[in-house]
Amino acid sequence: MREVVIDTNFFLLPYQFKVNIFAGLERLLEEPFRVTVPSRVLSELRGLARRTGRHGAAARFALKLLSAGAQKVDTISSSGPVDDWVFAYAKEHRCVVCTNDRELRRKLKAERLKVVGLRTRAKLGFV
Repeated sequence: MREVVIDTNFFLLPYQFKVNIFAGLERLLEEPFRVTVPSRVLSELRGLARRTGRHGAAARFALKLLSAGAQKVDTISSSGPVDDWVFAYAKEHRCVVCTNDRELRRKLKAERLKVVGLRTRAKLGFV
């Protein structure tokens, strides 16, 4: 079973661009997968959810998606900066990473890891 790690900014896509990230991952991966979310990502989403405006609304929507349990999501304990943790974890476990962070994508691609991001305003793809 393939492991997929999701970064904070990726969880904001469903609200911002009306993208179903879980259906998009099923279409892209074409194999069984499990979603792993670092605890620091959840902390960042909770912090953003306290804000007003677009980002706050997007974070609140993301937290509702996660709590609804539309997809089985495993939370894993993490510490330190989220991007550094995601990179180290993905490198060690050779998993797919979902992010729109340019610098993180560059580092992951240098390690020949699969990276999923927003390809168009309505579609996910490998980047």
